[in-house]
Amino acid sequence: MLHEATTQASWAVAIKRTLETYHCDPEAVFIAADIRLEDLGDPNARFLTRKTSALMRLAVAATEDPAFGLAVGRHMRPTSAHAMGFSIWASNNLREAIERVQKFFKIFTTSCYCNIEKQGDQYLISSHPYPAYQSVIGSEDQEAMFSTILQTFRHLFPGRLEVYRAGLSRPGPPNNSADFERFFKCPIEWGYNGIYMLLSAAQVESQLPTANAELALQNDRLCQDYIVRFDRQDIINQVSNSLVEMLPQGEPGMAEVASKLMLSSRTLQRKLNQRGSSFKQLLEDVRKEMAIQYIRQTHVPIGEISYRLGFAHINNFSRAFKRWTGKTPIEYRDSPY
Repeated sequence: MLHEATTQASWAVAIKRTLETYHCDPEAVFIAADIRLEDLGDPNARFLTRKTSALMRLAVAATEDPAFGLAVGRHMRPTSAHAMGFSIWASNNLREAIERVQKFFKIFTTSCYCNIEKQGDQYLISSHPYPAYQSVIGSEDQEAMFSTILQTFRHLFPGRLEVYRAGLSRPGPPNNSADFERFFKCPIEWGYNGIYMLLSAAQVESQLPTANAELALQNDRLCQDYIVRFDRQDIINQVSNSLVEMLPQGEPGMAEVASKLMLSSRTLQRKLNQRGSSFKQLLEDVRKEMAIQYIRQTHVPIGEISYRLGFAHINNFSRAFKRWTGKTPIEYRDSPY
């Protein structure tokens, strides 16, 4: 049985703040959506997505502003998505930031997912509701998500971030589309199945002034811990986090990880197969991700990185790293990424 999708309470906090700027009474809107204002004080609270989507629709009706979702994005903060906000701000470039949004999107909501795809000299960043929630997630919800992501990237990028084109799920422009045109500053495709934006690859791959590999890695771990706490049924996260903890003691086998999770090896293998993964693939993925993060921390010796990732010999690590990236660890560290 699938768990009903949830959204972080910070989303409701941002809607409340936005309502106040319109001089609307948040209490009446929240009561109608069956969300208690007093629950907003818990930074770890999560609400059913069907309730937060109803809250958004009620807020749009109360303000009579079709661009209300865009305004909500202005009231999201770096802490609004737990540690993910700090991981994004510490990313080396916007590509890494987008990849973190993609990886940790479920911290924000478990009703949608995010993708990034390079298309020639551009990157396509998109988000879609899962099929079960296409009738739940409204266009205003998706516009607020878009607003949050795009405004974060505009703050991060040292200069004017150019959006080539944007796509929205709204069937067509509202009667007064000036707010949308001012916000996106690019051609808009209406009636898209989700939301998307096209960005320049040169801008997406440019190093950010806020880049901090060590800070990003620490907050990535906090994100992973948070996800495990609210989604203990996710075997992929459980295994990945166990590997992060166990690798410094040497490469763990599947039996060791299964024992840590209080499962038999056969049960663990079956659960991973059901998710379309394998222990070997997760071990490879975790090592690759951690290796790239550590390499960017120039004060950490290559030998120390090899040890932290559970390699018996530094030569084994170097061969694996070249297989992952096409470069040796030293070449990668000396490159602009």
